[in-house]
Amino acid sequence: MKNQWRLIAGIIVLFIIIVFAVLNVDDVPVNFGFGEVIAPLIIIIFISLLLGSLLTLLVSTVATGHRNKELKTLRGKVNQQEEQSQEAIKRVRTQYEERIQALQESLAAKESEINQLRQTETTVPSYTDTNRRDLYQ
Repeated sequence: MKNQWRLIAGIIVLFIIIVFAVLNVDDVPVNFGFGEVIAPLIIIIFISLLLGSLLTLLVSTVATGHRNKELKTLRGKVNQQEEQSQEAIKRVRTQYEERIQALQESLAAKESEINQLRQTETTVPSYTDTNRRDLYQ
């Protein structure tokens, strides 16, 4: 259905152009400063339209080229920033993992000391009040 509407719109625009061309067949002079050309008005209008379209295309192509170049540069910067951030994340992760490992080793050493103290505590005789009196006598 969409293509049918496009076809109908194209036919209508073509009909308007044909009517416009038939109404503007009078010869008109065009002065370029260094010479003069006499041609039908519709030809002059068509050439002017064509030259205007080409000029617009040229300007927009140049502007698009500049924008594409800038976009490429910005994408490169974004990719570089992403790589730097990933490297920073890896560096920080490594530092934290090393710190965690050091803390776990320290914790294991402390637990070992605690276990040794508990073992020596069971081997050392405990002195009760009566044993203390015997020591002082």
